[in-house]
Amino acid sequence: MHKIIVFLVLFIYALIINAQLIKVSERENILKSEVKDHRCVLDQQSKLVWEVKLNDKGLQDANSSYTWFDGQSGVSNGDYSHHCHWGKNCNTQAYINALNIVKLCKQNTWRLPSESELRTLLLYGDNDLLINLLFFPNTKRKSYWSADEQDTNIAIDVPFFYGGSKSSDKSFDAYIRAVSNAY
Repeated sequence: MHKIIVFLVLFIYALIINAQLIKVSERENILKSEVKDHRCVLDQQSKLVWEVKLNDKGLQDANSSYTWFDGQSGVSNGDYSHHCHWGKNCNTQAYINALNIVKLCKQNTWRLPSESELRTLLLYGDNDLLINLLFFPNTKRKSYWSADEQDTNIAIDVPFFYGGSKSSDKSFDAYIRAVSNAY
């Protein structure tokens, strides 16, 4: 009986979470939740638009990773910054600039999320990955950079495979889940 109640509570919670998330096309059209070819997700509660990672070797490729760099601190092109589709300047600033140039989902204010914004995507449950994979497919079992810094050499990242946050040297690579304020 206890397992049934826990299952029902988790099921209702998942329905509530899913009701807040809306799939968005590259041209900012609202899509049905069963559509799999979406580029962004609108979180109605936070009024944030999140990018979705793809398996296409393009700009939003899920396998691309980046060093943390904001133009003043971090590493723009270090030993670990060769894992993006263009092969050089694989850093957070270059990626954000590229998203804004192409105006992904008609947004031109893409940025790295704060740690607290990124943590709103965490979905605790029985899954190995702590994110809603219906809306955020291709999420990796590694950390995602936040905009928050601990100091000039360390930035905060959020892992989606066990939750929490940690600090990493900006010269190491991690993944990016860019965000924009909905307007």
